[in-house]
Amino acid sequence: MSADALTPEISVVLPAYDSHETIGRCLASMVGQEGVRFEVIVVDSGPSDETARLVARDFPTVRFERSAVRLGPQAARKVGLGFASGPLIVFSDPDCYAEPGWLAALARAHRETGAVIVGALACYGDSLWDHAVHLCKFSKWLPGGKRRPIDMGPTANLLIPRDLLAATGDLAGAPLLGDVELSRAVLARGVPLLFEPSAVVAHHHLQTMRSFWNERFDRGALFGKMRAEWLGKTKSFGLLIASVLPIRFARIAMLVTVQATRGGQLGNFGLTFPIVLTGHLASLLGEATAYARAVFG
Repeated sequence: MSADALTPEISVVLPAYDSHETIGRCLASMVGQEGVRFEVIVVDSGPSDETARLVARDFPTVRFERSAVRLGPQAARKVGLGFASGPLIVFSDPDCYAEPGWLAALARAHRETGAVIVGALACYGDSLWDHAVHLCKFSKWLPGGKRRPIDMGPTANLLIPRDLLAATGDLAGAPLLGDVELSRAVLARGVPLLFEPSAVVAHHHLQTMRSFWNERFDRGALFGKMRAEWLGKTKSFGLLIASVLPIRFARIAMLVTVQATRGGQLGNFGLTFPIVLTGHLASLLGEATAYARAVFG
């Protein structure tokens, strides 16, 4: 058998930190994927060895790397890239559970288009809280609709060629918004991002109400700071006004309604819209704070 026949086509890279509650289900859903040669790499920087013991016991084919220092998700992914042997890289998270055919669907979409492929994010769990958090964070990437261009791909479900990833800096940007910077860099090179609705992982949300709203505010502030650096003071002032007034909030509410309808989640949105929209409000307040600091110092 030739070396090419043994080399993985895809390297799946997962960051982990105190992920022992979910990573077993995550890896079980991934190691059984069919239709493509692949490897799975886990980079763990958690304070305990529970994840290490679980992977060693139940998933001997998974490559496990342990960091002695705490790594953010993007930093852990960057470490994992150093061990990847596939020409295609797939990023996901240890609280994401892949549906059968997930990797094959990502690979097929890439072969047919040459694009960076963004997979769909379903909600794991049926409580209204689960759906509220999911619709606030991931309504743009709900399963449903046709394959289509998209402006951003979360690293919870993303396929990108290794050489393109290297050309964009190998996740050297913002530690918490690396997916935003990566998407922007890919599009700037003229490579499309395409959403593939049949490549589905289900995201398991473990946040409390307080941590959810805190995260929405913090990510909004980080995004606003990044965006202000891109756009400068004049445009940041315009975004500040649009964020404080109901202009952007109304637009977001309309977009989430459209996205929930396309993903067959309009009923859940109707039941959870106060939480969904207050989550977006928290993000807008975080952004507005960043724009105000950029404009007024």
